Amino acid sequence: MKIVLITTGQPSVNPRVVKEADALTSAGHDVIVLFSFWIQWANEADVKLLSHVKWAYKLIGGSPNKNKAIYFFTRARFLICKELNKKFGNKHWFAERAQARCFNELLQAAQSLKATWYIGHNLGALAVAVIAAEFQDASAGFDFEDYHREENTDMLQYEHQRIVYLEEKYIPRLNYVSTASSLITAKVKQHFPFFSKPLITLLNCFSLAQQPSFNQKADNDNTLNLFWFSQTVGTNRGLELVLNALKALNDESIFLTLVGRCTTETKESFQRMAGGAKRNIHFAGIVEPVKIINIAATMDIGLALEPSIPINRDICLTNKIFTYLLAGNAVILSDTSMQKLFNEKYNIGQCIEGNQALSLAEKIKTYKNKKILNAQRQHNYQLAHQLFNWEHESKKLLQLLS
Repeated sequence: MKIVLITTGQPSVNPRVVKEADALTSAGHDVIVLFSFWIQWANEADVKLLSHVKWAYKLIGGSPNKNKAIYFFTRARFLICKELNKKFGNKHWFAERAQARCFNELLQAAQSLKATWYIGHNLGALAVAVIAAEFQDASAGFDFEDYHREENTDMLQYEHQRIVYLEEKYIPRLNYVSTASSLITAKVKQHFPFFSKPLITLLNCFSLAQQPSFNQKADNDNTLNLFWFSQTVGTNRGLELVLNALKALNDESIFLTLVGRCTTETKESFQRMAGGAKRNIHFAGIVEPVKIINIAATMDIGLALEPSIPINRDICLTNKIFTYLLAGNAVILSDTSMQKLFNEKYNIGQCIEGNQALSLAEKIKTYKNKKILNAQRQHNYQLAHQLFNWEHESKKLLQLLS
């Protein structure tokens, strides 16, 4: 079966697309990923990732390094369409073109491929998947990794109206919808109560092939190693809370490793904030996604400190949690609605009350007890091995598309 996956971003910053492509290819399907340039620093990771994948792929709409003419043309058109959308609203395809820089090019590429399924990732790919599927008399699906209507706090009114317009125009024409958490699923049901096609929750799990051997902590090792990662190490990500907690604990045996892009300004600001604890903070920089789990496996505690605003952050389950589980980390979580619900059901760690630094400090101290720490780490490692892995989770998608 031919399946076309469509994203407005790059593979290395969209692991859900990569995991879906891998699973579908392993199941014997003929898969191609159509993607667009998004950000320069992801290019190197793309090259390494795409060098060993078993599915086909195609960059659409150029980039600053490849097919520059089409890239700068689509970029100019994108800016113009956003202004036209702002001034005149969602008519004349302004909404579709203002949501995706390469809408025209992605649509042309998708329509040129005869497939059974066209699946969109990222809101800009929603219209492309639906229109291409209808053009080829095929089926369309869409993945809500995020709750787009409340994805950020600085969204302008016309941007919100565009998102609602696109969802209401294209979601009813889909043959299935997947989401990344049960609370996002609930939101989709709330907005589209008459959507009668399959609606599944597909968690951000990782393959068991990536699970390292369990790293048993030595009896004479009294250190406690905290871990956090993202594409960017920055403010308003919960890290200020960690730094204040470490400063309050003032414990030389507690270490923190941060993975992600970090400006010199941010690094210096965080070091000042941490006070004397700064000597125990390691800024690891950018790490290839495939290597993050191996780093996590050398740590004790994974930090999932999501803010509860905007609503999207309150109801999502990020790939951090499933990385930590696969690596065998205990987890300390902020009490967002989804994370609290997940922890109550699966007992993966300690939940902070109200995102307070003193509460976080107390949770960290709990894991200074090696018996409690080892039991939690073993529990989480087995939970990932038996349940929260991509081999198990992807069966939902494979059964749906079969």
